[in-house]
Amino acid sequence: MSAFTVTSALAARVAAPKAGRSARRSTVVRAAEEPVVVDATTEIPAKPVYVKPTSFTLQQAFAFSAPEGSNFIASGPELMNGRLAMLAFVAAAGAEISTGETVMQQFSEAPTAVLLTTALFVAATLKTFTTNTISDTIGPFTKEKELLNGRAAMIGMAILLGYEAVKHVALL
Repeated sequence: MSAFTVTSALAARVAAPKAGRSARRSTVVRAAEEPVVVDATTEIPAKPVYVKPTSFTLQQAFAFSAPEGSNFIASGPELMNGRLAMLAFVAAAGAEISTGETVMQQFSEAPTAVLLTTALFVAATLKTFTTNTISDTIGPFTKEKELLNGRAAMIGMAILLGYEAVKHVALL
């Protein structure tokens, strides 16, 4: 806890005050720590200790298990594939609804855009994975739900591609 000490001081001027002018008064507020009194029954709460996360190599990021001491509950490839599957499924389904083209037709029309988007998602995942940083849980968005949605999107994308390979028409 802090206590505030209020002192009053006269503002100093370099030159002598002119006739009719008086010196200005100012108020200065200074914070001073109160001494902590500790007896046998008082427990001082421990301050949280910040431990800088260790960074990981690309080899560890592409391993099929999460590195020891990482903040992630899944491996790098599962995170990358899950995020890419979520993006791909929503994009492919949306494009099929609006154009009626299959995924392969969509890819053949804009391969550069698809490959650049894939590269950006992989690079972003690698950046967070190699620096061992992960964002805090915000509302309903948790690490576990991201994994579950990524796995569901991988299954959905596989079903979409399988249906189109067998029927040779767009699903929607």
